[in-house]
Amino acid sequence: MVTIPRQMTASAGTTFAFADLEAAVYPTSVPNGLAEEIDHLYSSLFTTTDWFVSHDDAKPTGACVLAQPRHVLLFYVKGDTVEVLNKAFEIAPQDARRACTALFRAIPQARRIHLEVMFPPAELRLPLRTRYVTDHMMIDLPDTVDAYYASLGRSMRRNLRRARNHLRRDHPDTATAIVVPGDNGSELLEEFLQWKRARFREKGRTTYWDDNPDLVKRFVELLRRRGEAHIMTIEGRRAAINFVFPVGDTVCAQESSFDPRYERAELGLLSQYEVVTNAVERGAARMNLLWGSASHKHHFGAVAHRAAALSVFRDQTARLWSLDEAAGVARRRLRRAAHSYYWKTRHAAGDAGRALRRRAARGGGGRDAVTSR
Repeated sequence: MVTIPRQMTASAGTTFAFADLEAAVYPTSVPNGLAEEIDHLYSSLFTTTDWFVSHDDAKPTGACVLAQPRHVLLFYVKGDTVEVLNKAFEIAPQDARRACTALFRAIPQARRIHLEVMFPPAELRLPLRTRYVTDHMMIDLPDTVDAYYASLGRSMRRNLRRARNHLRRDHPDTATAIVVPGDNGSELLEEFLQWKRARFREKGRTTYWDDNPDLVKRFVELLRRRGEAHIMTIEGRRAAINFVFPVGDTVCAQESSFDPRYERAELGLLSQYEVVTNAVERGAARMNLLWGSASHKHHFGAVAHRAAALSVFRDQTARLWSLDEAAGVARRRLRRAAHSYYWKTRHAAGDAGRALRRRAARGGGGRDAVTSR
């Protein structure tokens, strides 16, 4: 049983204990040992102190602790807002409600709490606004590689067999090694980005690394703290790199790229498959393939798990203090709708083109035969 502290302690600073909630709030300190618990509790890269430092530029200054079940939510206070740093983590609606209630009681100046949840927001049953949503593509991993392979679709298994056979035939000296980059992450990332940029230039596009140059520094720091590089070599030369981040019983496949010279070898497909099967072999329960709903992630067995970033309000009137946030939410929704429409249209056009090519290959007529109807 977890004991909830009920009085002020010198080591922890001010403590507010709420027996009815089985909760304790440390508004101005994070007691020793609490931050170290979150890896084991949540198995989420986005709920680690390494992520907070390297990507959020944030340091927790307070903690909310729940008992039965145990939860540790790290936060800082900015003006009238409590910023909970935990993200992409599992917490039941009733426990998130307990945490929000405890935080509002302990921090009287707070009008809202920024909190990310992975359940339908309405289940929280508190005044709120959904700021944005993100779909994490997750694979529930079986116990063995054979079981994982058997779970894939027939066409995916066929593609894997074909790609592996071609790779063995054309590049029999292919090998894969897992290294911890440590302080050498910059060198690996630079080669990774050269490949990525070359492939994007051929398509007349730029990478988000170029659109956000500060991301490189952040990613190198995250690599230094806890990353792995899964490196595929051909003739002793690096040909593909996948950056992977194990946390608890989950492996997060953060980034992947390959040398454009090996485009026909389908290294993207094969290296990603090796990352997943390595996670199975090490006993991981889940693989996070990150955001979006790209079809190739579905082919690996990934299913979307939606995370909703919320503003939770002390009461309905507290909404009036954040009308600028409401306007920003409306703009993001419009952009999201336009983005979704673009990709649906693009995929539909691609499907139509592939159907025409298949029809032509079968001798059923090509473009002229279809448009003449």
